[in-house]
Amino acid sequence: MSCYPLPSLGDVDKAARLIDSAIRKTPVKVSPHLSRVVPVAGIELFFKCENLQRTGSFKFRGASHFLAKLDDHELEQGVVAYSTGNHALAVAHAAQLASKRKNFPIPTYVALPSNCSPIKVDAAKRHGATVLHAGTTHDAKIKLAKKVQQSTGAALIPPADHLDIVLGQATAVRELLDQVAGMGHGLDAVIVPSGGGGLLVGAIAVCKSLGVTVFGAEPAVGGPGLSAAIEKGARATKMDPAPTIAEGLRSLAGEENWEHIKCPGNVGGVFTASEQQIKEALRAGIENLDCVIEPSAAVPLAVALFNPDFQRQMAALKRHVRVGIVLTGGNVSSEELLRLVPDLDLENVETAN
Repeated sequence: MSCYPLPSLGDVDKAARLIDSAIRKTPVKVSPHLSRVVPVAGIELFFKCENLQRTGSFKFRGASHFLAKLDDHELEQGVVAYSTGNHALAVAHAAQLASKRKNFPIPTYVALPSNCSPIKVDAAKRHGATVLHAGTTHDAKIKLAKKVQQSTGAALIPPADHLDIVLGQATAVRELLDQVAGMGHGLDAVIVPSGGGGLLVGAIAVCKSLGVTVFGAEPAVGGPGLSAAIEKGARATKMDPAPTIAEGLRSLAGEENWEHIKCPGNVGGVFTASEQQIKEALRAGIENLDCVIEPSAAVPLAVALFNPDFQRQMAALKRHVRVGIVLTGGNVSSEELLRLVPDLDLENVETAN
């Protein structure tokens, strides 16, 4: 099978330098307790806290890199994004910061689903974006964003399926590997939420040449169906209509991202977690890492804690396996967390803002 050429480590490092002044270098946390909870001995977990990134998610990296690649004329025309929430916040704030640096306004439009979390809608507005409500389907958001693009001339910034987005997201994984190396360790594997595939492909671009295995994680119901797509060898084109609390992962893998994901040797596997497992991982992550994570960010932790297929694959690598988990976002209200996980103690947890 012929495969699309991956971005190089040099490409990722160039992207990192381009956005260095805009992003936060987020911490890597460890939790001996969470590592012990994994039922297979010898698995050590390292958590990259992109939930503490600007706008509360890793999406700020990709949005910042995409905007940094636009020239002034393109920026003056404005930008438009479609999203389940986090990408929209990232684009809105990245455009707001770019407008201040450039000293001219950058019109910003974001198409959000009508059932989007109010905390994300309000945040997008605070960052100066014009919020446009689409239907609840993926196609409805894209259709509305393209309509805005055609009527205004704004640059369309996709959430995942673009090289400049992928390179921006990849900087989180590059940073993770460097930080763990600074602790005196090397990672054997990285697991990230799969969704539209931008972070997954970014992880491959960073990890493949370094011998680090990349895994994806998705909800068993209501997600992008990437696990089944890999088994069938055909990209999923329809979203599972079932609801999931990990609503940030309700995006199909982009066509270009799929070309990388399906290529043999790029991804070690994509594993699933049930809704109850995601809730349990959400509680465990917040209580042991002392920071707010949203349900989508808890999915790879749920896979590490509860998926026996993933655990067996880790155990087969070697006796002691170090696994990096990217906690992708923390944009969820206290009320929503307590609805999902009653009696959760939120008194001393850290948030991005």
